[in-house]
Amino acid sequence: MSILETTLVFAVIPLAIYGVFALATLRSRFAGRPRYRPGQAWEFPPMWWSANPAGAGDARAAGETASPSKVRGGARGSW
Repeated sequence: MSILETTLVFAVIPLAIYGVFALATLRSRFAGRPRYRPGQAWEFPPMWWSANPAGAGDARAAGETASPSKVRGGARGSW
């Protein structure tokens, strides 16, 4: 291989691959809307997020009390 072919194979092609990945990753940064900065007015409605909305409240029925736990254990391992 000549010097030109060696440079093309071992330098230019890998740099082109890195460049394609860099542009693909930074694409959203260049095309996205402006980021929120601290102190800036928040223009969106509040939203409560929970992975399980049904489990967000207290699961006990009315009048039911919590029973004491019977779980034993600890750092000493005397179970």
